[in-house]
Amino acid sequence: MTETATAPVGTTDTVVLPAAVPAVDGPAPATLEARAVSAWFGSHQVLGQVSLTMPAGEVTALIGPSGCGKSTFLRTLNRMHEMIPSAQFGGEVLFEGEDIYDPSWRLTDARRRIGMVFQKPNPFPAMSIYDNVVAGLKLTGAKAGRREKDELVEESLTRAGLWKEVRDRLRQPGGALSGGQQQRLCIA
Repeated sequence: MTETATAPVGTTDTVVLPAAVPAVDGPAPATLEARAVSAWFGSHQVLGQVSLTMPAGEVTALIGPSGCGKSTFLRTLNRMHEMIPSAQFGGEVLFEGEDIYDPSWRLTDARRRIGMVFQKPNPFPAMSIYDNVVAGLKLTGAKAGRREKDELVEESLTRAGLWKEVRDRLRQPGGALSGGQQQRLCIA
């Protein structure tokens, strides 16, 4: 794997790697930028003025010790931080140049465009593989016919590298898959 670092080794916590997945049909990737992001839980500040640009089509890694704020920072990128009652947020998160914390942005719009896949996969355990993939449609109020859903499921599972393994058991529970398969289901 080829690394492209923007600063000498040891002077940055971020290494930018070339995109590992070839482009496919669909929406073009978008730049995500955090500007002076700060976060608090009650009166305890856990992030202070963090700024980072994540270029479109590239992979950005956050590396640091346990408890340094990596997960909190990631949660601010799709507005999960605001779901915690004692949490506060400062700064801007720009998606394609628009601040996702602006009142004109609905929470579902931010989550539709900025997804999160957690270290431990969390598929809906009582839902089938198929229903896990199309759950986002229902959660966002999008209408789709059976054929559109079928195409979405196949395309999403193919892009996540899972289609060939599960195409004959789409009605089985997502929670019954192996850990790696559950992770790819969550990506789909």
